[in-house]
Amino acid sequence: MPENAAAIVIDIGTTNCKVACFSRRDASRLDERKFVTPKITSPTGNVDFDIDALWQQVVATMRSLIAATDCPVTHISIASFGESGVFLDEAGNILTPMLAWYDRRGEEYLATLTEADSQRLYQITGLPLHSNYSAFKMRWLLDNYALRGRHGLRWLHAPEVLLWRLTGAQRTDTTLASRTLCLDLQQGSWSAQAADILQLPLDAFAPLLAPGEVAGWVTPACREALGLNQPVCVTLAGHDHMVGARALQLQTGEVLNSTGTTEGILLLQPQPLLNEQARRDKLANGRYSRDNHFTLFASLPVGGFALEWVSSTFRLSREEIDAALVQATQRYLADEWQPEGLPLFIPHLRGSGSPYKNRHTRGLMYGLSDTLPHDELLLTVLLGLTMEFANCFTCFAVPAGPALKVIGPATRNPLWLQLKADSLARTVEAIAFDEAVSVGALLIACTDVPPPEVRVAQRYQPDPQRSRALQRYQQRWQAFYQFKLQQEGVISPINQENCHVESNRYREK
Repeated sequence: MPENAAAIVIDIGTTNCKVACFSRRDASRLDERKFVTPKITSPTGNVDFDIDALWQQVVATMRSLIAATDCPVTHISIASFGESGVFLDEAGNILTPMLAWYDRRGEEYLATLTEADSQRLYQITGLPLHSNYSAFKMRWLLDNYALRGRHGLRWLHAPEVLLWRLTGAQRTDTTLASRTLCLDLQQGSWSAQAADILQLPLDAFAPLLAPGEVAGWVTPACREALGLNQPVCVTLAGHDHMVGARALQLQTGEVLNSTGTTEGILLLQPQPLLNEQARRDKLANGRYSRDNHFTLFASLPVGGFALEWVSSTFRLSREEIDAALVQATQRYLADEWQPEGLPLFIPHLRGSGSPYKNRHTRGLMYGLSDTLPHDELLLTVLLGLTMEFANCFTCFAVPAGPALKVIGPATRNPLWLQLKADSLARTVEAIAFDEAVSVGALLIACTDVPPPEVRVAQRYQPDPQRSRALQRYQQRWQAFYQFKLQQEGVISPINQENCHVESNRYREK
């Protein structure tokens, strides 16, 4: 390897795509370009990713980066969101649109599966039933594009389409395969039984690749089009959540909290968790980008979006939000608040997360008055996010000890992180790390590149007195939470009793 060799990393995101050029000597970023992920939205609100436009923009961006660097590019690595893909025929023609991973077409098929089907699929794939997974998109496309019974079909996810066009190879990465509902998680192979339950053609799935394995080599025609003068290998880095964890050098038993518009919780473990409680809590298992490692994942539909909602709903400027956060932080740290005196906020603005994941639930705020100051409003909202997060975190049964590692915009919100530390009675670490997905994709493809330092920008330690006050607040919050979900038909009185037990178990920890 030349000492000054470079690698191109493609990060296909839901909102934006990033294409970066990294030095293989020290993982430093030489250059980067961003563009909006191309989408097609129908008049009825259905969303497709425009895979042809994406390909054209990726090629143009790579060509620009390659021309701007003096280093020879030897590797291309691709990370992406999961679930979205297309069907190809034997001649390589794309037959279907690429449904966005969050698009709800295919949801109708959930009702065709029995409880026994759900249990069996969880044992095989480690995934709870949800329309986001590739299987339901595949089934919808097969039925709506008259592909049933057609021979020679091939299913490729978004990054795999780019791989195919760059190299001619049709392969699937195991971390993306574990988001299809058709991968035997423990065996690491496609499951004929899962495909049969879901009425999908098993032979449509592409051969699987081990994490970091070279997926193919850029064809001479593509090399010429991109301005490459030497052989270049291509790697499928995989599902972006797993790729980002790789950049942070996450170890077994550690928990990552990724924040943004939504929130995610990811636990790295040596074995999948496939018991009935995990299925009921709708925890998603997955293959990790290191052999013999698995992830346990859950997401919350609302994270930082709650602050945007406050700003727009209550007509607060960015300056007013920032000033209120500073004042709320000072009051909270000085114990100048009363758990019984604040309103209650349940942040189901876009549905609820685990353990009662349901997109139809709605938010609730109780206790508003015309004299509520801005700082108490912001503290109420962040407390609601923290209580919802604590509910979800409890499902993971993480033993005491490991710190919660946080990345994303929440690292710039000290009050939010201190609330998490106090509510969980656990150290919270704000990780200062930019572009974790891009760096993770680089490390997966180029194993000889030294990983950059993972720096803890701030540690938040739990305070026993504040933790006790939050427990009192949580008791009030849980009562409204359970009542609301019962009114919405999400939980029954029996579930409600179990929820009390889980809440008590959390407080005992």
